[in-house]
Formats: sequence, C-alpha cells, structure tokens
Amino acid sequence: MDDETGEKIGAVAGRLVQQIIELGLTWDEAVTAFGLAARATAQAAASAGADPGEDCVAIARQQLMEAFEFNVRVIVTTNQPDGAENEEDDNPLLATALRRHGSKLH
Repeated sequence: MDDETGEKIGAVAGRLVQQIIELGLTWDEAVTAFGLAARATAQAAASAGADPGEDCVAIARQQLMEAFEFNVRVIVTTNQPDGAENEEDDNPLLATALRRHGSKLH
C-alpha cells in the first residue's frame, strides 16, 4: 500500500473509531461493526458490477483479516473540565455526554 492510500485508509479508520467512542460501543461490538461494514462494502461493489458477489465477499474477508497485521497507534485525549471525572460517577447522563462529546482521537 502506498503512503497516500495508507493515509486515506487511516483517516477513514480514525473517523470510525471516533464514532465508536462517541457511541460508547464495546470493542467486540466495534469489531462486529467493522465486519458488517466490510461485507456491506463488498456487496455494494458486487452490485456495481465489480465481481460476482461471492468473490467480493471473499476478498473483503481476506483484506479484513490482513488488516489485523498492521501496527496501529491510538491516542485518545479528553476535553473534560477539571472535576468532571468525579461528577461522572454520580451522574450517568453526564458520563455519557462527556464520553460522546469530550474525547478526541489523534
């Protein structure tokens, strides 16, 4: 994969991870979402006439598994005001709001 393609893929993956954080999905729910997205993309490619559907799904599955071989680095920072962590324990709605709107993926 060339640098430009890697940057594009990294940008898409970063946005997906940000959405996962904001939605509060667990890691196994997130992996399921990636698998569903891979399958949906493959089926869309097949519908557009790229290859027969089974070929697209097989290629998507192979590339999804190969993606696990890449090294990644994720840094999550929060923009929480001082003392917000203490209030989170007492207020589940605040905790959800802070998780959804107070984190940033780098």
